[in-house]
Amino acid sequence: YHCGKVVLVERNPQNEIDTKATPQRLYLFEWFISDLEKLRHSLWANLQFWEDVFLDAVAQERDMVGMDQGTVEMMKRYSTLSRVERKRLQLDEDRLLSTLLFNLAAFMLMMRMDVNDIRNKIRRILASCHLGLHYSQQINCLLDQLHKL
Repeated sequence: YHCGKVVLVERNPQNEIDTKATPQRLYLFEWFISDLEKLRHSLWANLQFWEDVFLDAVAQERDMVGMDQGTVEMMKRYSTLSRVERKRLQLDEDRLLSTLLFNLAAFMLMMRMDVNDIRNKIRRILASCHLGLHYSQQINCLLDQLHKL
């Protein structure tokens, strides 16, 4: 799919790359973001989609850090940490979640979602994250300024 049209992609009969042809990139997702004024894909308007995107991103980050493996061992290790180390871990996780929420709000804004829908969805996710005061204040400040972006 390119420039609003389905493009037929054929292989060279000899399976060789034609070096004389002008290289052209084809993006499969182009249809989803093309001409948002005329074609507003229902995927972007689906608020559950955005929550699923956030949860998938959190799961991926947790997996990369190794937080989804060996939960019993992690709980034992957490109980042996000092108060300062526990607080640092909590702040690190809060920072990760708030960064993901910032990015989610930015993506929703780029897809021209309604600002009130963005606020409601982000606040709903924020409530389920149980972020600390510092990071939740930052998110709320962002949400209060969305109409200016």
